[in-house]
Amino acid sequence: MARPGWNQAKMRALAAEIRVEMGIGSFDRLDPYRIAEEYRVPVYPLQELGDHRGQCSEAAIAHFTVTRRTKWSAALVAAGSNRMIIENAAHEEVRRRSNLAHEISHLLLEHEFDTLLLTDDTTCFTDEKKEKEAQFLARELLISEQAAKQAAFKRLTNEEVGALYDVSSQFAQWRMSGPRVYAQRSLARQNGTS
Repeated sequence: MARPGWNQAKMRALAAEIRVEMGIGSFDRLDPYRIAEEYRVPVYPLQELGDHRGQCSEAAIAHFTVTRRTKWSAALVAAGSNRMIIENAAHEEVRRRSNLAHEISHLLLEHEFDTLLLTDDTTCFTDEKKEKEAQFLARELLISEQAAKQAAFKRLTNEEVGALYDVSSQFAQWRMSGPRVYAQRSLARQNGTS
């Protein structure tokens, strides 16, 4: 059963705990594949589940990796009490890292598999609260709050943050929005221009 009452402070603490378990600090780059390995969650590229293994048709693989490659990224899949992650290896490495961090966050937050629906147009409906929690934790895992604030005070660009933490510029922009406002206000107070 999922732990009740996840909030941002608890999720930040969980991300910090994971970093300690991994032997890395708040300012270090985190490898989500290593988290999956530590938690014994195998990660399989969708492309490896083809007809030769009997799990997925080549037409389905082509649909998600060529025809509509932007429509599906990754999924945490339950197999009894075990979990595995299927990822779309047609995506860039930085996107795959953020996708994996998101999916592994569902596991770390002990989310139950009770509301998932994938429609014909590949729209995925799930519990919005759980999705927001997984997004928040993935963000904290890949770039901690302390690291984001430090980058904001240094006025690093999205591209610089992306290169530093091996995430996309888009992910960096999303992650840095709050810390940049914080840094701006803090610097304005220091300069007496608030």
